[in-house]
Amino acid sequence: MSLYATPILYLNMGGEMLYVLRQRLKAQKINVDKTIQVLDDVTAALLNPKILSSIFVEKPLIEMSILRSTLECVVLSSLVKLDINSMNKLFDLMIMMVKYQLTAATGPKEVILLTLNHTDAMRDMVNNSNAQECVGLVHQMVVDFYNHLTCEEVWNARNDCLKVLEPYCVKVSLLLSLGLQNDNGSFNLVHHKYDEKYEENKSCFSDIKLCDLDSKNCCDGTFNLFDERSTLLGKNMYSMTHEMSKLIFNTEKENHDLKDCGAKAELGMLAVQLGTEETLYKRPFTLNLLSNDTYDNADTVKEELDSKEDSKNDTVVTKYEKTVFNEEYKTKLDNVRADFSEDKLKELEYQMLILDILEGTE
Repeated sequence: MSLYATPILYLNMGGEMLYVLRQRLKAQKINVDKTIQVLDDVTAALLNPKILSSIFVEKPLIEMSILRSTLECVVLSSLVKLDINSMNKLFDLMIMMVKYQLTAATGPKEVILLTLNHTDAMRDMVNNSNAQECVGLVHQMVVDFYNHLTCEEVWNARNDCLKVLEPYCVKVSLLLSLGLQNDNGSFNLVHHKYDEKYEENKSCFSDIKLCDLDSKNCCDGTFNLFDERSTLLGKNMYSMTHEMSKLIFNTEKENHDLKDCGAKAELGMLAVQLGTEETLYKRPFTLNLLSNDTYDNADTVKEELDSKEDSKNDTVVTKYEKTVFNEEYKTKLDNVRADFSEDKLKELEYQMLILDILEGTE
């Protein structure tokens, strides 16, 4: 059993708790000042020196019941009030997100990097400068605690955390929507660029200390306070999903507006062809080849329309061209009318007269 697993579990679950609180406060449009106060209070309670002094100790992994009671006290230290159902849901989210991240970790270095992603997010969330300094100290505690451990020791700590989390199997809508979880609760592991491949190269790296890992033989990502971690694990997936949902919503709205605009344009063209009105005909066609977060700067491409008037005579109707009287078409009709004999014309006039009489009797 590892003696170094508790800080990993505590800090990662605490970080996920802050992610959930921030997402819910934003979704419910809570006042900005209250949001800042809640996040500051919870972060300060989470990183309380008395708690951390008992966490960063070489000892067997903390029991889940004790961890839960500690985190409940942390979240209730602020203005937030949660009933038992909300607390259960919050705890399930924290567990499943950490379980996914530790399962998806590709090596011992990534385990520490994803933990530092959580502490980085804590520093960005808090508004108080003293609290930010406190997060910086916790960052250094993590580095000092794990940097001189071997890769195998860190990996064993990760495995012990997963053993404790193994009984928990809850479906999370966030993971399901991103395709990271299946309907039976199992995970789909997708590595994005970062992949240590530790299990494949265990014999070569197991006895090497984290601080001695060569970036040429291992993936990028540093333990420095302000630096790139390289891995996405441990980052706030709720904020990333919010942006993606916003993008999808805007895309659907734009497509809907284009359909309405296209229908109106088709009706306008039909009216022009029937000669019932004279109007400007303009049919927009929007083609977006950029996958930006917003479409404010998207280029709008408007194509010129070709309409065939006859199989022999084609006339091009361009944008903004007003409907005009077609003299050539009138001449053709006059020629067709001249082909009729005088008798046929008289017969037609007689038939029209009968129709007029019939209409008058109705």
